[in-house]
Amino acid sequence: MSLKDIPVHFDPGPEPDGSAPTGMALALLQEVADHLRTVADGGERQIVELGNLPLSDGDFRLLEEKLGRGEVEATISASGRTEVFETAYTGVWWVKYFNEGDHPAAQQLEIGTVPMILEAHPDDIQASAENFSRLFDETVRNSH
Repeated sequence: MSLKDIPVHFDPGPEPDGSAPTGMALALLQEVADHLRTVADGGERQIVELGNLPLSDGDFRLLEEKLGRGEVEATISASGRTEVFETAYTGVWWVKYFNEGDHPAAQQLEIGTVPMILEAHPDDIQASAENFSRLFDETVRNSH
C-alpha cells in the first residue's frame, strides 16, 4: 500500500462569515499583556494597529468583551472624528479614527499613560502661552 491508496477527506466546515472568532483575538490579548508589562516596567508606549490584522467581527466582539470599558473616554473633532476610551485595564486605550463620512477609517490599541492624540503638541503649547500672555496683558490694561 502506498500513500496514494490512503483515502483523504477534507471538510472545510461552514463558510466563514466573519461572525466567529478566529483565534487572532486571543493572540492579540497576549500581545497586549506583553506590551502592558513593558510599559509598566518603564518602557515606551506601544501601539497595535488593528487594521493590519486579519480580525473577524467575532474577534472584535471578543476583544471588546474581554477588554471592556473603563472610566475615561474622549471624542476629538480634528481632521475627522476620533473616539478614544480607556479599557477596563488602566493604560490600555482603544482609539477609533473616522473619515469625513463618519465611517471607521482605522483602529488601534495604545498602551501607555495617555494616547498620543490627547497629548498637546509642544508647538501648540508655545502658541497658547504666547496668546495667553497677550490676553493677560490686555486684561490687566483694561482693568485699570
